[in-house]
Amino acid sequence: MQPLERQSLVEITAAHLRDGFRAGRWNGKLPGVGRLADDLAISKETVRAALHLLEMEGLLKKQGAGRSRQIVASPLDRPVTARVLRVAVLLPKILEEDNSHSQSLILRLVRAIEHAGHECFMADKSLAQMGNRLDSLARLVQATAADAWIIYDASHAVLEWFHRKQIPAMALGGRVIHLPLACTRADLTGAMNDAVDTLVAHGHRRIVTLAPRTWLRPELNPTAGAFSRRMAHHGLPASGYNLPEWEDSARGLQDLLHSLFQSTPPTALLLLEPAWTVGAFVFLSRRGLRVPEDVSIIALMPDPVLALWEPPLAHFDWQFAPHIRHIVRWAQAVAKGSATGEIKSVLCTFETGGTIGPARTIQAKPGS
Repeated sequence: MQPLERQSLVEITAAHLRDGFRAGRWNGKLPGVGRLADDLAISKETVRAALHLLEMEGLLKKQGAGRSRQIVASPLDRPVTARVLRVAVLLPKILEEDNSHSQSLILRLVRAIEHAGHECFMADKSLAQMGNRLDSLARLVQATAADAWIIYDASHAVLEWFHRKQIPAMALGGRVIHLPLACTRADLTGAMNDAVDTLVAHGHRRIVTLAPRTWLRPELNPTAGAFSRRMAHHGLPASGYNLPEWEDSARGLQDLLHSLFQSTPPTALLLLEPAWTVGAFVFLSRRGLRVPEDVSIIALMPDPVLALWEPPLAHFDWQFAPHIRHIVRWAQAVAKGSATGEIKSVLCTFETGGTIGPARTIQAKPGS
């Protein structure tokens, strides 16, 4: 049995009005927003959003300020056809400054949406450029000629804003916790469990995962939570030592690694960003520490530069295709006025590689 599809109030309202058009209700002229809001017992904002969808489908035509919209609906038995969407992609940072994994994913996604017959483009500003401010986001969305949005790796506050505004949006990763928003995300839980199990089996106890602050605040995200729970499963309760907060910069990484290896050196590091992995290797090399003889390394995100490493890096294997297929299907549904809030999870796997070895006690070097 197929699960029930959840529709937003805007989509339900648009469907109700669409049925009324086909049934010949309103005789060619639609009542005003206030009258419809009262009749349907919903907010004017919801009515306006539903009317916008119907205008994009070509079922309504504006007649100017103060005049009723004209109904240009198809005859009763004529199905509503899909329209060409203008899809904007909202990025967490400028694409050129992101890792190659994200660059490849976004560029493939844009091509796939365009191949499906829609227009797809990057928003003029990234979330980082706007300082993740919701007022700046509101101005950007208002100034962008888009029918739908793809929001990549955004905070809960940003995703909640799109949901509250009832704007057709798909979250690609990010903090979608407790939000009925369409989403596709990588599920790293199983891979993280396997990685921790492998390290513990090699005798590791001082295991540190370097993650972005968004994984830790306001609460642990699913991947950080999986790491914490698996450590506890092995009798190793995770603390701020195992999941440290730090400044995501070259200086911040070096300061963090110096702090970690100054007092209680970790024997294993799990690092999300490829640049962090390279930075960790440089740091260890300068201290005369070898991988995996002294420190085991696991890269959580693939990158072409890491593929050249010898021995091959232990890493998490991600998939692009399922995310892209899900988003294209969602865009096609939005174009037909039938998008849902389905959440899709794509499993990642753990590949052991050659950078995991038995745990070895490393002597701290204060002041180095």
